[in-house]
Amino acid sequence: MTVLGELLFYRRDQVDLDAILRHHAELLRQHVDKLSDKLFSEKSDDEIAELVAKEATIKPLEVDFAAAKPSVEETQVEVHDRYGFNRGPTRVPGLKATKAIPFKGDPDLWRLRTNPFNMNPPRGDIRGGNLIVGITVPAQQANEAAKYIEDTINQIPEYLARQAAQIEPHNAGLAGQAMQWVKARRQRLGSAADLLKKLGG
Repeated sequence: MTVLGELLFYRRDQVDLDAILRHHAELLRQHVDKLSDKLFSEKSDDEIAELVAKEATIKPLEVDFAAAKPSVEETQVEVHDRYGFNRGPTRVPGLKATKAIPFKGDPDLWRLRTNPFNMNPPRGDIRGGNLIVGITVPAQQANEAAKYIEDTINQIPEYLARQAAQIEPHNAGLAGQAMQWVKARRQRLGSAADLLKKLGG
């Protein structure tokens, strides 16, 4: 049998969700520095910080398991003679079984390791707005294919819950973290205005 897709919630370079969230928070200063001077004259620090936080918010993946669409196709699969009577693999009738599960959110989140994590994450393929879970088996192993797909899909909600548990407090703290950069930017704008006055502007 051949399992479809790569490991989910995992990257080969070992970059995890925590690292991405930390980097994301570090970019808040750049977001604030790019805001127009006019915005600071029109809105309070609290309003600006909330605006920055809203734009920087990361949404956890939303997966619609109820809308999953199954598919089964006939194919050919290679099998090896366990008794050694035949040299090399033999091609036999097989079945390719998949379930396409629609989701909303950044597809890169499927590749980021959660905290906590385990060493045996599920496998799947990300195609557009769908997670594809599937397997190819010899035709007589149809029951094994159904069990694999069911077991794999049943693992995913646990990982999604871990992901949301990391992202939600991160989002909740964005406005507070942005505030320091908002105040610093306003102070710089005040200093620039004062200097302009001294220069007769």
